[in-house]
Amino acid sequence: MARVRTNKNICLYCFGDLDSSRCCTSCKKKSDDAPNPPHHLPQRTVLNNKYLIYKALGEGGFGITYLAWDLIAGVRVAVKEYFPSGYVNRVPKSNQVIINSQQNKAASNRGLKRFIEEAKMLAKIKNMPGIVSVRDFFSANGTAYIVMEFLDGISFKKYVQRKGGKISTDEVLGILRPVMESLISVHNLGLIHRDISPDNILITKQNEVKLIDFGAAKQSNLDGKSLSIVLKQGFAPEEQYRTHGEQGPWTDIYALGVTIYYAITGGLPPESIQRMYKDTIIKPSEKGAAITPQQESALMKSLAVYAKNRYQNVQQMIAGLYGVRAARAAATPPPPQSDAVTKPLADNAARRDLPNTVSRPLDNAARRTADAGKNSANTVSRPLADNAARRTTDAGKNSANTVSRPLADNAARRNLPDTAARKTAEPPVRDAVESKPEPPQKTVTMTRSPDERRGIMSLFRRRK
Repeated sequence: MARVRTNKNICLYCFGDLDSSRCCTSCKKKSDDAPNPPHHLPQRTVLNNKYLIYKALGEGGFGITYLAWDLIAGVRVAVKEYFPSGYVNRVPKSNQVIINSQQNKAASNRGLKRFIEEAKMLAKIKNMPGIVSVRDFFSANGTAYIVMEFLDGISFKKYVQRKGGKISTDEVLGILRPVMESLISVHNLGLIHRDISPDNILITKQNEVKLIDFGAAKQSNLDGKSLSIVLKQGFAPEEQYRTHGEQGPWTDIYALGVTIYYAITGGLPPESIQRMYKDTIIKPSEKGAAITPQQESALMKSLAVYAKNRYQNVQQMIAGLYGVRAARAAATPPPPQSDAVTKPLADNAARRDLPNTVSRPLDNAARRTADAGKNSANTVSRPLADNAARRTTDAGKNSANTVSRPLADNAARRNLPDTAARKTAEPPVRDAVESKPEPPQKTVTMTRSPDERRGIMSLFRRRK
């Protein structure tokens, strides 16, 4: 008879089976049955009849994050438990969380409600590059839990340390671009991370970059006091130090600025609360960092002491750091500003490998294809009926080139008289590009010889 799998005989390393000696039959590792700290969930606890707790990955001011197994999917997940330090305790020999005093009850309950509401909103933006995905959320044990994808990798802080303590500006901007793009959607939901730092940016073994620690780190004002400074001192802007400091996207922008400053200089700027009295921040270029004047100006604006002097949204920060505005000014016609932050994940990955291309508009790929590959990408910029007509007209006569040039030029290349070609061909092309696709009858005439077209056009005039 096959042995029944339970939470007691599952290997927490690989999800295999433990034998009678507590060794895994798959990975051959001995089971780690050491007890967790008393305020953590006990090892092998099963939450929501689905998630098997292994051990704590870390804890902060608002919660504890555990490594766990999804018993149904058989994959590792990260489970964040709402556990505000100093406000609650765990009942001995129990999973139950209780508020430690009556005066903390209202504040703890407000935080719990916000924790659940924000988990619901974050669940709407799952599978987004640059942001850890929320898989599930539920209430139990007098508190709440958020289940997120487990990311196997190293923090951005460790990555920089392994590179010698600092990296190039192009490299850091390439790494952080997907994080910044995804933050736009997060901010549009009314959420602020409030704890962005190299510790909370993870680079996975698959070379993905993810912003983590959303479940608890962004909580603030539980009892009227901002608690963000408890998490990452040195990365918090001055408004997080104040009781009623107004926080918004500009709060995360400051932390992003400090993260970039740290990565390219190897050190932190003075704390924002100190800079309010005397700002002694040193520009990255003065510390030996290789950075363009435009990038440095954008970075220093992101690091402005007061929120009103910073960028007000991440789109503006991206435009300043990556030169998006300058690139768009050269484009015809210039795309909407928001287009610069809505590129596919594949394009993000390419930009991380090619940092110099991150500031170009989305249609760069099409232009590069057009320049190197006989303008094949340009066929998508004409009305479909017009393209089909021109391809029929130019069959066997260098059709790849004719669909990407004005028809008058095409006629000239086909050794037609220039004036005749311009009279017949130029107006329809102008209509097609600048307003609407041509009426069907005009498209039909383009598939005929020049003499036939002139005859048909005169016939139309007589009918009118």
